[in-house]
Amino acid sequence: MRKFVLILLSLLACFGILFGFQGEFTDLIELKILEKRFENELIKVDLRIPWLKIAKDVEFSKSFNGEIEERFTLLVNRVLEDAKWVQNDPILSSSLPYSLWSRTIVTHLSGELLSCVIYVSHYTGGAHEHLNVFSYTVDLVERKILKLKDLFNDSFDYEGLMKQYLIEQFKSQPEAFLPNAVDELRRLNVEQLAFTVSKAGLTLYFPPYVVSPFALGILDITIPWSKLQDGLKLSF
Repeated sequence: MRKFVLILLSLLACFGILFGFQGEFTDLIELKILEKRFENELIKVDLRIPWLKIAKDVEFSKSFNGEIEERFTLLVNRVLEDAKWVQNDPILSSSLPYSLWSRTIVTHLSGELLSCVIYVSHYTGGAHEHLNVFSYTVDLVERKILKLKDLFNDSFDYEGLMKQYLIEQFKSQPEAFLPNAVDELRRLNVEQLAFTVSKAGLTLYFPPYVVSPFALGILDITIPWSKLQDGLKLSF
């Protein structure tokens, strides 16, 4: 077992073999999707994560890639520790191997901006897997990972407009949302949500049970730029 853990951590440190790339858009900036698969009696890992290379800024590239690598190393270690804890239990061990799965979708890619969402699923026993989502929107000119507020002028009430649009969506399709979805949304800090940008608009991502049932998985709602254009710092 110790040998297996050491091998796994070593593989995670270099994070696998490159099997292809999402899109090389200049000779100075590359975006690839790293794929890593590993399986034994305790854990099954199937990860696809973004990897950025900016020829003129090696340090930012290392920082960005290192943040993502560290996040997934921690996730793998957490699932592995859970699996090790139950392996000697005759009842709980029937759910092994545990699993960790991720997929990356790039929603915007240009010489100025990268935006992508990473869906994550891990199973550690029970009725169903755990679903989560996180995102990265990167200003490739300023070398900065953007927060939601960075997209808008300081005086612009983007949060109020977003919530107004979302409440309209909730009320138009009440069967798709939890009964208290509107109240939950009003209390929610939208800065805590994963988000991406695309030509279609700004997309917000909601994990299960925030405003919708588990059966819908990760819920994404796109707000058209026309609803927000008065306060946008960027153009699409």
